[in-house]
Amino acid sequence: MPWEKNEIIKTTLDWGGLNKLPENSKIIEIEKRGSMFTRQFIIEFESSNSDINSWIEKNEKLKKITPKIENQKKIYDIHPGENGALGGSVEIDNNIVKVKMSWS
Repeated sequence: MPWEKNEIIKTTLDWGGLNKLPENSKIIEIEKRGSMFTRQFIIEFESSNSDINSWIEKNEKLKKITPKIENQKKIYDIHPGENGALGGSVEIDNNIVKVKMSWS
């Protein structure tokens, strides 16, 4: 449902302390995992390199993190998360960004 998709995006970004997605981003996949005691949201989107770099620069949380590099993929570990979230990660591989956040 469209309202659920928007709520998952909003909640995921809130838990990560992240700004809204870049204006021209294209959602590739949204996934919800967990049980009544845990929840994990995963957002995968595509955007231009310049929009992704701008998004990182505007995110106070990401600016403070030095990413790990694995096979040219940048991984920002976010721990702890915000609003009671355990944390998660932002993975950037070329023009694809995957945001994973968990709550328990």
